[in-house]
Amino acid sequence: MQVKVLGSSGSEVPGHNSPAFLIEDFLLLDAGTVSLCLNTEAQWNISHIFITHAHLDHIKAIPFLVDNMVSSAKPSQVTIFSGRDVIADLKRNIFNNRIWPDFTVIPDAQNPVMRYQEISTRGCLDIRGFKIRASRVNHSVPAYGYIVENALSHCLVYTGDTGPTERIWKRMKGRRIKGLIVEVSFPDEMRDLALASGHLTPALLRDEIRKMPVLPETIYITHLKPHYKVTIQDQLDRIPGVSIELLQDGMVLTI
Repeated sequence: MQVKVLGSSGSEVPGHNSPAFLIEDFLLLDAGTVSLCLNTEAQWNISHIFITHAHLDHIKAIPFLVDNMVSSAKPSQVTIFSGRDVIADLKRNIFNNRIWPDFTVIPDAQNPVMRYQEISTRGCLDIRGFKIRASRVNHSVPAYGYIVENALSHCLVYTGDTGPTERIWKRMKGRRIKGLIVEVSFPDEMRDLALASGHLTPALLRDEIRKMPVLPETIYITHLKPHYKVTIQDQLDRIPGVSIELLQDGMVLTI
């Protein structure tokens, strides 16, 4: 599978976009950055968005994306997937006809440009040749990670924002994990802040790697704070036995 990194930063400053990962041009993991990176035709091709949690840096591109879709030159519809609690936050706090219009009834309720679909952490969704499984992760708000598997049984695991966690690692057992996109927001010196806010440091990631029943072929780091990049990179380089790569906006991964 081809994964375009539209954004991978834990802070939005020039040259660093909020998290969004586009798989095969139609499926998004998180939507922190879309319309600033993709032309309108590319935006119209997006049909499925899996949201990890409702924090603004992971959802803020959705309103502008659906606004572009509703005026598109071809019929477009996008489905937002997440847990019931995350979808409730989107309905109540964003698409509430105050902050932004409720696009689940635009242009009309029978043919809306946007719809929601609640996910279960027990099942598996089959979407255009991909199997997608959701698992709870540990963040400061309800949050989910995703395992995306293609027809070749190659798997991409995406944690979204998380602190130390368990369940998503257990679901990796017996799978061919070609890539893991995992967050590391802070350097080791800020461990207490990371734990309090539901994030990881390099040392905490090392502890998480020890829990994994199978090692990913490559671990891709997302959500780091740009002003700590050099320190975080140095600390990640000390983790033995795994291939670790820092993501950059604009990269294209082949999983």
